[in-house]
Amino acid sequence: MVEWIQSDEREEYDKQVQWCDLPSPALEKIYYFASREDQLNMSVVCRKWSEGFRSPYVCKKFRFDMTESQLSIRTCPRMKFVQKYSSMFRHVEVFYKFSWEKHLMYTWCKHFQVFLQTLASKTQLISINFREFSHCMEHTDNSSHEKICRVIANFLESQHHLKRVEFHNCDFRSYEGAQLLKKLITNNRESLTHLVLRRFVRWNYTEEEEDSNAVIHLPTLLDLPRFTSLETEYLPTFVIMFDCQSDANETLKNRQTRVPQKIILNYHWDYEEIAEVGGLTSTDWKFLKKIYPDLEVEFDFTTDSHSLREVELLIMPNMPITRLDYRYEHKFRLHLIPYREVDVLFDHLLACKTNDHLVSLHFRWSRLIFNLASIFIPFLLACKKLKCLELFIPYSTGGIHLLLESWLENRPESLEKVHIVISGFKDDYDIMNLTTVYVNRLRLVGLNVDVDFKFHR
Repeated sequence: MVEWIQSDEREEYDKQVQWCDLPSPALEKIYYFASREDQLNMSVVCRKWSEGFRSPYVCKKFRFDMTESQLSIRTCPRMKFVQKYSSMFRHVEVFYKFSWEKHLMYTWCKHFQVFLQTLASKTQLISINFREFSHCMEHTDNSSHEKICRVIANFLESQHHLKRVEFHNCDFRSYEGAQLLKKLITNNRESLTHLVLRRFVRWNYTEEEEDSNAVIHLPTLLDLPRFTSLETEYLPTFVIMFDCQSDANETLKNRQTRVPQKIILNYHWDYEEIAEVGGLTSTDWKFLKKIYPDLEVEFDFTTDSHSLREVELLIMPNMPITRLDYRYEHKFRLHLIPYREVDVLFDHLLACKTNDHLVSLHFRWSRLIFNLASIFIPFLLACKKLKCLELFIPYSTGGIHLLLESWLENRPESLEKVHIVISGFKDDYDIMNLTTVYVNRLRLVGLNVDVDFKFHR
């Protein structure tokens, strides 16, 4: 009887409330998380849902990527959508999907040019992200290549409210990249806050690339009134495209407004010609720190080198590294051979006074470290600001229990969180039990510690 009443009430409720009566805020939320294809399907359900599809909340984010089937038809629905709703776009991502079919690549280039021209005439974006242009830039003819660069430059010149701009894997020529940055900085000086340059330019260190027109001075960028963060490779983009020794330095000394600045650097071992280029000098970093006292550097450093030559060229005194992600990743099965230069690495960091600034350290080492405790204990005690420590080390690394035990007696005062991953672990339950005991004791005294064992298969 009760079930019958409940069923009857439910039917009556369903008659009164329809999906088309869904409140606008809820409908916008659904649209926000749906894919573009699902959004198009939703828009034909009823008039209210169609109106919801046209709301600025739904249309403010747009991803320009086209499948081969979309590129193969004469009239592309996606381009119709752009023409109709682009005035509401605020955040755009442009993604080139790789294709060996040249006619599809050229068709994409034509659509892309129309797309940016439409944006330039109809909207003012807040952010834009260009991704995976390298294949397109390398394999198109010179005329198409120049057209792509020109349409991007014209688009950047048309925008005046961009806050975040990203280029990922685009591989422009250096002088092209410099011209694009000049357009961006000149026309978005008052709004730009974040700039990401990952494989922004090609790495060809030739006389052509040394042209002064292919240089953007780092202080010119950091001096933008609202600029807060730059993310780029240390090589090649950073060194070629930016130079601290500019004529603008004297004017910067009178700078009144100082916004907190962050530089996120990425270095990978497959960058070449490091000896010919190197990084910024200690004097450069000292100057930057003087002009921008709140400057912070985050450094993701990946190497397979047997020596510390790269470290010595790129990590310098006066470099305010607050986060260091250091990875030693060898391509061959040499991780079973003891590697004696790990202590030299930390000696170099101490010599550069990296420990004075370090807040987060992520350290991945693929070879055995027999003296782990004797290396890490003095370094960590010298780090007065370190809050987060992550270690990824192979099994057989000696001294892990000594390191944990030392923290019970003399824990680094600022350290809050520790995550240790031991790879290639075998069934050594004595080590596991001893480690668990120390972890539990450290947690009782307030240190958040986790140790994970990755078993050898």
